[in-house]
Amino acid sequence: METGILKLDGAEARYSILKDTHGHWMQFCYTLVPENPEQIANQIRIIEKAEGQLYKTFKIKNETALLKRFFSSDLINHREDIIRYKERQNTDFYLSLIEQPPAPAVKLALFGMCLSNITGKARDDNAFCCETTSGLRHIFIEHLADPDPVADSALQTERIFSLLRERLSKCNATIENNVLRTWIYAPHIDADYSGIVKARKELFDAINLTKDTHYIASTGIQGSMGDQFARVSMDAYAVTGLDETKIRYIQAPEYLSPTHVYGVTFERATMIEMGNTEWLTISGTASIDNNGEVVHPGDIVKQTERTLANISALLDAADFEKEDLSSFMVYLRDPADYSFVKPLLDNYAETLPTVCVGASVCRPGWLIEIEATAGRIIV
Repeated sequence: METGILKLDGAEARYSILKDTHGHWMQFCYTLVPENPEQIANQIRIIEKAEGQLYKTFKIKNETALLKRFFSSDLINHREDIIRYKERQNTDFYLSLIEQPPAPAVKLALFGMCLSNITGKARDDNAFCCETTSGLRHIFIEHLADPDPVADSALQTERIFSLLRERLSKCNATIENNVLRTWIYAPHIDADYSGIVKARKELFDAINLTKDTHYIASTGIQGSMGDQFARVSMDAYAVTGLDETKIRYIQAPEYLSPTHVYGVTFERATMIEMGNTEWLTISGTASIDNNGEVVHPGDIVKQTERTLANISALLDAADFEKEDLSSFMVYLRDPADYSFVKPLLDNYAETLPTVCVGASVCRPGWLIEIEATAGRIIV
């Protein structure tokens, strides 16, 4: 994986490029973080201009855009400007909008991904589908929420998974057979995570997703999609046309326990063979040991080091190298810890596309969580 940093007009761009054996790009990931706080309209213009410069530098066409995730410090007030940004693009893509303030303090940060083998795109409301030359269909379900002001987090979670099932059925897909990744957000994660866990486990038990079969890679984190009364919201990623024998569920039990040990139901990491590439998605990972306990409570430096060690263990269990990493998403319970965390991240993977945001992790004792992606060519 080739990675690098570019200083563009008003923004730092980080990128990763996966190339085939002939040197042609296949996957392009990037992060854009403005250098200074600005009014929201100016912040959008800076990001949009920097993105155009980045695409031009690497000869990337807009129509290859697969996904874009905006991290916002105030989504209710930023949403319209972001939607207008999308309307100015000449292509559709999966758009995820999350209220998680970027660190350092700016209004917006962007993570994007492009694929070179896209043959067609289609949308049905919040379901975005992308066809590829490999015969696989990538499906993203955006912004699943139930803004019922009287429903608790367990009931809202039950309802959004029901909405997910309905949306997938229109794409000839199911949760148990096709969903590879979810992102679950709760603005009051400390209070509401137990309800999310309860409802998800009950659903998974009903569709035979268990410790003896498999779960789904996931991140459960503080965040909002801008719905005033939604206690829980979710994005989901599924693939159809994939041979199930090409999927591996990755554990590193000597470093971090299987999730069922402490009553939750997600995979630590999932590796998928797609055509001539292997793709690894690592769930939100924190400073946890092989007994499921928080390691180094109260120490952000040691927690970051342990989190990175756990990610390395998952990479190793999947036979991946650190050099195969394509992106990091870093969640900080206290954004003031950014100055302690950044040198450690740079030492681990200096030029890796990375976005750091303020977001509490599902256990109060965890000060940091990192999710990651990696990819490589099958030789």
